[in-house]
Amino acid sequence: MSRKNVISIDLLASDLQQIMSAFETIEQLLQGKLTNISPEDRQRYGSVNEQAKLFVFKAHDFYRAKGQLLPSYFDAVEYEKDFEGRKAFEQMESRISELYEKVRDTRTLLDYDTLQYSYSLYRHLKNMSQEDIPGIDFWLEEMSQFFKRSTNNGLEEQSNDEAEPPIVD
Repeated sequence: MSRKNVISIDLLASDLQQIMSAFETIEQLLQGKLTNISPEDRQRYGSVNEQAKLFVFKAHDFYRAKGQLLPSYFDAVEYEKDFEGRKAFEQMESRISELYEKVRDTRTLLDYDTLQYSYSLYRHLKNMSQEDIPGIDFWLEEMSQFFKRSTNNGLEEQSNDEAEPPIVD
């Protein structure tokens, strides 16, 4: 695999506008149906693991088969609404997670490509600076600040063999 151009995508402005519009539509459709909980609430309510999910499904099977045996205080309407809602949100979460992973992976490759091209530009700037091309030193100094500096007797000075800045996510 080449160090440059590991991915090539043409994302037209009209495509991006349609995608962003679709997100807005989804947000509007879900308005009033979503909530954010605090980290404390997240810890308090926890999450249902696979074993507990199986228990929930078995309880729902019982409800469907023997609902007439439930006590009068059991809110069957709310229970069914919550059960169907959790199934719908689980489906949405799965689709969003898959899409998120693909978007993140694509952006990661695009980040890599642009970083490699930026390194190439920087090396080219260094060469042009050595040839005393006017107007280059400003840009070289601007870009040099992103590289690690070595210490010499307590004084910072630019290393001659600059390493690439770390890739941090």
